[in-house]
Amino acid sequence: MSIKTLSKKMLAIVAAGAMTMGLAMPTSVFAAGGDTTTTVKEAYISKTFNTEVGKDETFSFTATPVAGNTANVTIPDISFKETETGSITKKAKVSFPTNWPDAGKYEYTVTETGAAPAITDTKHQTMIMSQAEYTMDVYVTNGDKGLEISNIIVNKKKDDKGTAATGKVDISNTDKNGFNFTNTYVQEAGTGTDPTNPDPTYDKDGSLNVTKTINANGGTVDAEKDFDFTATFNFPKGTDATTLGGVKDADGHVISINENGTCKFTLKANKNMKFTGVPVGTKINVTESATPNYKGSAVSVFNGQSQTKIEASKYNMAITVTNTLGQKQNKVDVTNTYDYVPTTGIIMNTLPYVLMIALCGAALMAFVAFKRRRLQK
Repeated sequence: MSIKTLSKKMLAIVAAGAMTMGLAMPTSVFAAGGDTTTTVKEAYISKTFNTEVGKDETFSFTATPVAGNTANVTIPDISFKETETGSITKKAKVSFPTNWPDAGKYEYTVTETGAAPAITDTKHQTMIMSQAEYTMDVYVTNGDKGLEISNIIVNKKKDDKGTAATGKVDISNTDKNGFNFTNTYVQEAGTGTDPTNPDPTYDKDGSLNVTKTINANGGTVDAEKDFDFTATFNFPKGTDATTLGGVKDADGHVISINENGTCKFTLKANKNMKFTGVPVGTKINVTESATPNYKGSAVSVFNGQSQTKIEASKYNMAITVTNTLGQKQNKVDVTNTYDYVPTTGIIMNTLPYVLMIALCGAALMAFVAFKRRRLQK
């Protein structure tokens, strides 16, 4: 047999062997987009719940089989307690079958399916549900003890807003976990502990009410004078100015709030600015600009509790009230005292000198009269 013929036979044997090994090797090795360097045999999902209001809530998930897959995967519910507020993240381990039908690749679409109790009255509250979607590929091969998971790969298809997304995510039981669904519960500030039945103060004060009073201090109030205010909103995580349909005024008109969370308005004497549609937990700054000849002060109530009075130390000085909007009544009452100097004030200031002159005059006249009487004698 020639060397050339022998070489051809050896190449044919190698090629056939390679094809045989390729057919026998786990599907995960050849999976499109698969990670051949790292194998993961268990998966965890994570749930982030943003809420400024204590609320018992349970979230459920589903892994829907794709393309005739009959092996069911279950995902436990994740629950949060009323005592847990802020931004809380919890994880749950995905449960896979113990008896797989065959070796191969099993594909699932993983989504969030609900929250309980559901929010049905959304006039003063809402639950922002996650619209995230993931593709989970589970690779099953013949192991020492039969069919077993050799790798799990999860790729994101949509983010929490339902926007198309791509990329493999971490599915470990660590803080790096990216197999995540984020929900946010939002209640309108000032509506009370039961947003389906708002507190009586809500009709008057809304989420926040800023009022203006003038103390004329003996003078005359200029009822048409405008005082300048700036309100700055720092909305809670997962929310913005549009979350509850927009921050609105007393007439239901949406208020323009810039990208820095600020809006400007003016108030005349005995007028007010009522804000509605602001989430509980919003940090607020209300600033009245410095006004010549006026000294400002403010008393406020946040979450139904009276706060320490704020008072300018001098005339023509700005004042700022800072706090966080709560479930209960929130209001800021600003009073400006006018620096009025009455006309009588000028007389009182010069009165001692006038009296001294008058006394001297009277004494002079008495002296002259006395001298005349002596001369007449």
